Order: sequence, then C-alpha cells, then structure tokens
Amino acid sequence: MATLLGVSLNTYGRYERGESSPDVRVMERLGSLGYDIAWLITGLGSPKRAEPDVDPHLMGTIVDAIRALYKGEGAAIPDRTLGEEAARIYGDLVAVRHDTSATLIALGEILADRRRKLRESARSPDRSKRPA
Repeated sequence: MATLLGVSLNTYGRYERGESSPDVRVMERLGSLGYDIAWLITGLGSPKRAEPDVDPHLMGTIVDAIRALYKGEGAAIPDRTLGEEAARIYGDLVAVRHDTSATLIALGEILADRRRKLRESARSPDRSKRPA
C-alpha cells in the first residue's frame, strides 16, 4: 500500500498507527484507489466506494471520440493516456448520464476544450512535443 500511495513504509506505518495523517496528495491517491474520502476523514460509512457500473457503449464512444480528436489534430496519444483520459471523461459524464442527449452534448464540450488545449500546446514555442 505504501508503494501505491508513493510514501515510505515508515510513513505508511505512522498512518496505520494513527501517529500522523496523510496529506492531500495521499488522500487523492487513496480516492483514486476507490477508498471513500469521507470514511477516511470521519470513519463513518464504508471504506470503499461502491464501484459504478460502466456503460460499455458510452465508454467505447468516448474512446473513439478521443482517438478521432487526436488524429484530427495530428497528435499521438499513448494507449495508457487514452485510457486515463477516457476514464476521467466518463466520470465527468456520469452526472448527466440519465439523459443521452445531455451526455453527448457534455462529451462534445469536453472534447472541444481538449481540442483547444491541444491547439494551444501546438502553438507554444517553448514545447518540443505536444502533451498527451
């Protein structure tokens, strides 16, 4: 667990013994591992968040849209980065998922913002490569 959190074994041991508390960065990592941050802070509820069901069709649509965006901008995106980006976008869309048209509109807005960032990075003279 210490390795997953990016802390030393001694530091993690202090967390476990209640001798110190994790900083915000460590709390974010715990949250990304599926732990409920409210439970970590208060001790109330369940330690792990319920895993959301992933809609395979929506996830496929997001992946296809990201690939098309990068291809259209002449930029490459590594598979790992594609997966991470798709997961972030999926999480952003879950709030409007009950309405298909709202979900697609939100996806379009997210991708338009990403396209703008890609174009800005391409114009930036201080960068030799575009960020993924």
